[in-house]
Amino acid sequence: MNKKLVAIAIAGILVISGAVGAFLLMQNDAKGEVALASVALDVYGNADGDSNIDEADAALVEKYISALPNSNSTEMEKFVTDNKFNIKLADANKDGSINSADATQIRKVFDGAADTLWFIDGAGADRSIGLDISRIGAEYYANTELCLILGLADKVVAVDNAPFMYKDFYFTPAQQANVTNLVNMNTPDYVFVNELNMDVLLTFFTNSYDVKQEKLIGTDVIYLGLYNPDMSNAEGSNFIQGILKAGYIFNAVERAEEYAAWILETRNQLAEIAGSIPEDERPTVLMSNYPNTYFLNPDTKTATVYCFTDPLGQACLLGGGKNVGASLYGSEYNTSLSKVSQVDALFNDDNATTIDHIFLHMVKYTFGGTVMAGVPEHGYLAQNEAEIKASWENATSSSHTLLTDMDPNDIYLIAGDFRNGPTGAVLLGAYIGKTINPSYYASIDPIALHNYYIGHFLGIDDYDVSTDGVFMYHPVD
Repeated sequence: MNKKLVAIAIAGILVISGAVGAFLLMQNDAKGEVALASVALDVYGNADGDSNIDEADAALVEKYISALPNSNSTEMEKFVTDNKFNIKLADANKDGSINSADATQIRKVFDGAADTLWFIDGAGADRSIGLDISRIGAEYYANTELCLILGLADKVVAVDNAPFMYKDFYFTPAQQANVTNLVNMNTPDYVFVNELNMDVLLTFFTNSYDVKQEKLIGTDVIYLGLYNPDMSNAEGSNFIQGILKAGYIFNAVERAEEYAAWILETRNQLAEIAGSIPEDERPTVLMSNYPNTYFLNPDTKTATVYCFTDPLGQACLLGGGKNVGASLYGSEYNTSLSKVSQVDALFNDDNATTIDHIFLHMVKYTFGGTVMAGVPEHGYLAQNEAEIKASWENATSSSHTLLTDMDPNDIYLIAGDFRNGPTGAVLLGAYIGKTINPSYYASIDPIALHNYYIGHFLGIDDYDVSTDGVFMYHPVD
């Protein structure tokens, strides 16, 4: 692990907005380093069960091997307990036994010299992957941006239609010449995709995961687990695990650790502020989407409400808001991504619950290769505010009870980049906090955080979100 990460840790636990989930702050592990994962990093070779693979793992395997001939079963059980020895992951070459070959494999892994890596993927399956990787395919924004973060842009040879539309932002002209549009990876053209001879395809989520592994010949199809980042327990999530595993797969361990630490540090800063806001001062927030027809058609009575387990719901909490879903759905709120409600019936004049702010999530280019009609260009692709302004005016012009009872200036259109990229909920949480709780979030600069992400992590140095793109639209007073 990069020892520079040690200074980042903040101890403690914060419970946000009365939600069942807790935002866990980073803890130092037994070696005094930042534990980027609260559970064992699921890479074979992680003998001591911490968040990285290093010499300590190889030494522990050798210590275990030396103890075996002279110890009975009780003594070996004590060894395992005392040393937190992870018997499963200690079998670094996954051949069914723990011996000197495992120590050798471990050293090759952390030296970047291994030919093969064994790990548990984001779906919980044991996998192996050859590490001679020069041709990468990436599905959707999270995987594509993770490749940029890890310095792999020159190796990306294919992306699906959504990130392909962002090619001028993501890639240099020379890199673009080597990137093919996979178009629809929800239902791929397998003959076409096989012609690209990819070494690895980072798939968006688990739908058709087995089919893709079967039909893509000579390509390792990997689901890292970035689809549902869990900021309530990021250290124990597939999201952080996926970032760290990618570091070992692509020989970019320090960079992956640096990025994971930044996500966790930013989450901690936001959670600490959110936890300091008195309950009666927290604004009530509806996280929904556009073009949800509730906001366009007066005859539509239902609207989507994003809940606790969705990144949008967690961004609301990180921004110090009260997600209205908590009062609507009881225990289902804590386990749901989203629900659909008869909004006017819930928020009429006889109901004591009021909504202070509405954030509408936009997606224009879908994972299925389609383009959503009526959704404006937004995020990194927006050239000006004219198209989004027209959409905002449509969304706020309905005569629905919910809209007539609130100030339309408290309704915001937000770029899909936040939810579908690899930043979890932290960037959006920063924007929301600054918007709905400006005095509490006075020390947070979402523009600076966003620019740091773009410049330092994505490696794009000619973009400034204070002047480029549109990420959260709201008419300027």
